[in-house]
Amino acid sequence: GSLARTMQRFFRAGSTQVVRGIRRGVSGTPPSNSSNRQAAAQSPAEEATVIINTKSTSSKEQTVVPDFIINHVAPTHSGSQWLQTKRANEKEVFGEASLEGGYKSFREDIRSVVPDARVFTDPLRTLAYGTDASFYRLVPKIVVKVHDEAEMIKLIKAARKNKTPVTFRAGGTSLSGQAITDSILLKLGHTWRYRKIENDGEVITVEPGWILGQVNRMLAPYGRKLGPDPSSIESCWIGGVVSNNSSGMCCGVLQNTYNTIKDLRIVLNDGTILDTADPKSWEAFQVSHRRLVEGVTELSKKVRADAELTALIKKKFSIKNTTGYSINALVDFDSPLEIIKHLMVGSEGTFGFVSRATYHTVPDYKNKASAFIVFPTVEDASNATWELRKAGCTDAVELMDRRSLYTCEDMEHLHFLRGAPESGTALLIECRGATEEEMWARVEQSKKTIADAGLLTLQPIEFSTDPKVCTAYWDARRALIPMVGAVRKAG
Repeated sequence: GSLARTMQRFFRAGSTQVVRGIRRGVSGTPPSNSSNRQAAAQSPAEEATVIINTKSTSSKEQTVVPDFIINHVAPTHSGSQWLQTKRANEKEVFGEASLEGGYKSFREDIRSVVPDARVFTDPLRTLAYGTDASFYRLVPKIVVKVHDEAEMIKLIKAARKNKTPVTFRAGGTSLSGQAITDSILLKLGHTWRYRKIENDGEVITVEPGWILGQVNRMLAPYGRKLGPDPSSIESCWIGGVVSNNSSGMCCGVLQNTYNTIKDLRIVLNDGTILDTADPKSWEAFQVSHRRLVEGVTELSKKVRADAELTALIKKKFSIKNTTGYSINALVDFDSPLEIIKHLMVGSEGTFGFVSRATYHTVPDYKNKASAFIVFPTVEDASNATWELRKAGCTDAVELMDRRSLYTCEDMEHLHFLRGAPESGTALLIECRGATEEEMWARVEQSKKTIADAGLLTLQPIEFSTDPKVCTAYWDARRALIPMVGAVRKAG
């Protein structure tokens, strides 16, 4: 109330504006010690007047630049009209009119490459494409929907010519913000749909526009699937699976993209294509990019000459680790072709664009059993995880703390999670087998491993082969991130 009245008087006062306030809150010059004591003795309600003179004392008229706090003259017309006037005066521009320098040149250069209908510079669509599954936001200056490799090569060359950075986007399902940029966003269209299945499903070649779940359905008749199984399996695209070295809930490290990739077709930043499946392509590449090949070979030798560094890299990548580049390629392979191929995996488009990927597939066992095992504490659950890992009797182990369990304890088939203590922690376990007998043998070994370690559980360990129950278990895990995010406190 008093602050509002003060501000009203402030804006109505004209060229000589008067502000009234509590003496202890407003002062023209810093008081001396004695003045401080006098001010403290005065009534708290006593007011001080500060004169702010905004009228020029010069005989010449001076242009006063409006300041929102001191010299702002409140608009007499509507807010929207004032905003339109402000924009007109400041000549705010949007879309292509806002492009400058290299971005303006890039836009002109690609007019003959991509139809205008697939190039976006307007505020609405660039804002939309400035958002992915992460909580980051960068608004691109230009968004281009790319339909094939030939277009991509021309766009990359144009970007290099104009020195404008580009970011590639497939499904945009990562939580880490790899698919957004404030520069140029090259968005893959749904036209990247080449596929080829070989050797009874043991090998598959696909373009980056396929969704991972779609590829697995192609392989289902062969009893095979791709190794990576992220929780976004029904929305993530192959382009992102390769570029992020996706793994998932069940594949661990052994079946991630790095360890199951067979060949890649790569577009480098100068537009050169390297097809690692084509000997002639590799032969030509060694000539045209000799310095790159020699540099990678020399770097590998240098790293492997350092025993301590080599051991550290092997240790770091023996568990899930997608931080930085896949430098384990420098110690895992001797061939520069294999090193380059595996360095591309997980490089998030910074080394080049992957226009085609060939995977070694993995068996999709139909014999599966899952269990939700609740332990009294997170320490017990962690110890059980370590023992199961050493025993090698499980195909997937996921740890969920009590906060995670709260989000799913009301879901069908998961009511037994209710009533767990605040320290309660669960392991979601899956055992598979080529035969039913092999699967049950692994189940029994898992139970025995936990019992032999002397670890207590809050309920008896029960594995289920019921598809509805198992699906409910793993659906709870897949939905964990958005469900936990929905119940967290704001801020």
